[in-house]
Amino acid sequence: MEKTWAVKREPIGNQLALKSGWSRQAGRSYRLWLCIAVVGCVLGNVTVSSVRTGPSAGGVLTAIRAAQQELVLAKRLLREPVLSEVEALLIRAWSMLKDRRYEESIVAAREAYQKVIESSR
Repeated sequence: MEKTWAVKREPIGNQLALKSGWSRQAGRSYRLWLCIAVVGCVLGNVTVSSVRTGPSAGGVLTAIRAAQQELVLAKRLLREPVLSEVEALLIRAWSMLKDRRYEESIVAAREAYQKVIESSR
């Protein structure tokens, strides 16, 4: 009688435990936690590197837009000298943004925002 390949195969053994000692479910959860740990490390490194590099153009744009929105809302309440001073600060913030001087641009936008808030009270 001729033996087939299926007869020659060694038995697999216990279906729940593999040769490495890990069950299939434990292997899956191990891989899941490993993937979560890798993603966490990558996100942590990106966060730390972005904090170390300082403000970005996106942060500057947010500060300038917030100051401009407050200016638009309070434009009717502001007197002309304050209004021209706030507009000059915003123009300075935009020009510093074009020169990629992000920290100085944020400072100018915050000054404009503070003047609008103080004057509209």
